[in-house]
Amino acid sequence: MQHEASSFFGTEPGHFTLAWPGEALFGPGCAERVTGWAVSRGLRRPLLVSDPGLVASGLASRVLDGLRAAGMVPVLYDGVAANPTIDNVTQAHARWGEAECDGVVAFGGGSVIDVSKVLVARLCSDAPLADLLREGDARIVRAAPPFAALPTTAGTGSESTTAALIKDAEGRKHVLRSRRCRPQWVALDPLLTMSTPPGVTASTGFDVVMHALGAATNRAANPVGDALALAALARSFGSLPAVLARPDDLDARADMMLSSYLAGVAISLRGVDGIHGLCTPLEALVSAPHGHVLAVTCEPLMRFNLATMSARYAQVAAACGLDGGTAAGEAAMAEALIERVCALRDLAGLPRSLAQLGVTRDALAPIYDVAQANASVQLNGRPMTREDIVALYDAMV
Repeated sequence: MQHEASSFFGTEPGHFTLAWPGEALFGPGCAERVTGWAVSRGLRRPLLVSDPGLVASGLASRVLDGLRAAGMVPVLYDGVAANPTIDNVTQAHARWGEAECDGVVAFGGGSVIDVSKVLVARLCSDAPLADLLREGDARIVRAAPPFAALPTTAGTGSESTTAALIKDAEGRKHVLRSRRCRPQWVALDPLLTMSTPPGVTASTGFDVVMHALGAATNRAANPVGDALALAALARSFGSLPAVLARPDDLDARADMMLSSYLAGVAISLRGVDGIHGLCTPLEALVSAPHGHVLAVTCEPLMRFNLATMSARYAQVAAACGLDGGTAAGEAAMAEALIERVCALRDLAGLPRSLAQLGVTRDALAPIYDVAQANASVQLNGRPMTREDIVALYDAMV
């Protein structure tokens, strides 16, 4: 269930659209203002969507207590899985109806926000979920309820993207693309990320890099998205190593949250590239974190792209202040970009092969055609044939 690339991202030079997400607050402590936001929207029974880990940590209780102190009766749904599912959406939707909720507050990482976005889409449409996932905004017939997001990781940028990914019962990923179901109010509070486990910080942080790189190098035509992607990539190149080295570095945490947000807007305007396009079908075969699968797909795809995209890679490297050494020509600068990405992957301790994810060559055959039809594969800067896709997956084994 995927849109064709041309249906959502323009590829004709000189033709592009802008659709910025809602209001966003930045800075330590800004998440506390969600209570004032809820009061200003007249909410009485907001649904707090979260996950078991955040509830166990006590962080979700702080949000619930703040809402209660303002006279509201918040309702909790905390069943979101690390790789969110259609069942999670169904359960949250049932909770909404049973408790007669009137607004949504997503408190968590990209999985929680993605489930909340699909929930909002369901609340705005009478279409079957399969049709809604396939057609997105074309099936939205009602105004969205008040919807706020409090991200607790710096990674997917789901608070600012138009996409939400969920798995079905067979493990296949489906993408909802909707501008109308993005959060209307977002608090980017780096204090919420301070207790994020190191492995999650590494995996989600690498996702930021992959979002920014994909939006900066694919064939979509959107100069605003391009500028945001380059800004996010340059910022994350500096802040991700800092966060990995010093987890209590609040400034670096804030930088990563801003990078994630900007990269999210960028991919909403331009999409991503074949790195994500090859990653999504693989995620039907594994239960690994998204960033781990991206870490495996990135280097083979980048080296494949060099045949036709060396100049663009060199431009991106220069925009990020990378040094190609004494032979700083186009080829050297393009190689510097690949080396920086791979160095970040290794610094984050992420896998480099499908074998490390438990995927064998024999398991890949069913996903070749799925990958070829993927919208992000179609947006890749260098076109890919089915034979190219087979060879790329083979190189990952």
